[in-house]
Formats: sequence, structure tokens, C-alpha cells
Amino acid sequence: MFRDGIQIDPEIDEISLGDTLLIDGKSFEITQYKYVLMHKPAGYETSHLPSHNPSVFDLLPKHYIKRGLQAAGRLDVDTTGLLLFSDDGQFIHRLISGKVGTKQEIEKIYEVTGARPFSDLQLQRLLEGVDLDDEPEIIYASRATLLADGRLELGITTGKYHQVKRMVAAVGNHVDGLHRRSVGPYELPADLAAGSYIEIDPSPVLNRSNSKAV
Repeated sequence: MFRDGIQIDPEIDEISLGDTLLIDGKSFEITQYKYVLMHKPAGYETSHLPSHNPSVFDLLPKHYIKRGLQAAGRLDVDTTGLLLFSDDGQFIHRLISGKVGTKQEIEKIYEVTGARPFSDLQLQRLLEGVDLDDEPEIIYASRATLLADGRLELGITTGKYHQVKRMVAAVGNHVDGLHRRSVGPYELPADLAAGSYIEIDPSPVLNRSNSKAV
């Protein structure tokens, strides 16, 4: 770890807000909070205490973990794609609650590979709402369209347990592959490799804007 070209020991040397550190060839500015976007690979659990697989936190540098970085929601072990982290409780709360402002819902967009081709009727049923076991209300897709490669682009604005898989099952199909492309204003950069991460601007969430940002 280097600061201003001088090697330092974080256990001994004082590090202050505004310092810029060079760690493993990457430059990091010390700020009050950190906001991180990861391309989650398959085979990782979104937990500090994983049960049977490595943790997504193993993919982050130790100084992030020491700050108390938490994931804003979870992705299943076999699900890939965009996963957000922060040590800012307000930022995480707004993402998990599903609203940026008073009425602005945060849409999460997934790309779904089905066991069978998706039919127009299945897309219609997803948009009209499906009845999921143990849920008191009908659950609606905010969007349901077919991509050119036959996968389903599915948008949701709620965060129920295994929601996408249960919704697809409710219309008579099965999820063979699941990838999250975006959460609210944040889209997964096309050039961000699986297992990699970048720091992001929190203002689209904290300032109640719905503009896309990375």
C-alpha cells in the first residue's frame, strides 16, 4: 500500500479522509463512504458466512471489508450479474426498500434463460400478475419482453424470496440461467469481467434521480 509514492502500513500509519492510496496497482480515494458495483460470478454466496461456497466478499479487498461494506440485497449462488455494496446505511436502505424518492420504484432487470422457449401467453401472464405461494398480493412484472437470443428480459420492483424463479415457474416454465443486468439507475458495464468491481457515484440514489449511472 502506497500514499504519495511512499509505502505505508495501515496498521501503523494514520490514514485520513481525502488520502489517495495505491493498492495492488489500483488507486483508491479515502472517502466517508464507499459505493461499489460488482459483476457477481456464479458459484458465490452473498454472505459474510457462506454455507457451501465462497463468499462474494472474498472478491473484495480487505480494506473494504474492514470498513463494514454490506451487500444491498442478495443474489442466489447460481445467479450472475450486478451486485451493489456500501457502508452507507441510507444508500442500502433506499435500494432494498425499492424506492429512491417518495413514489419512484427501483426496477431490477434480469435476463432469464428458460428451460423452454417463452411464449407470448407466458409474457402476458407475467405482466398481468401471478399468484405466488405465501404472498398476500399478486406479483407483477414491470416488463417482460423477449430478447433476440430467446432469453426473457424481466423487470421487477419488489424483492420477494427467489422471486424471479417463482414467477417463471408460476407461468409454466423453469429458470435455467439468471443474470441481473441493472438495479435502478445502475447498469452492469459490458466490459466489467465476472468477479471484478468498480466504485460508483451514489448521487442517482441519494439525490433521488432515476438517471442511469455507473
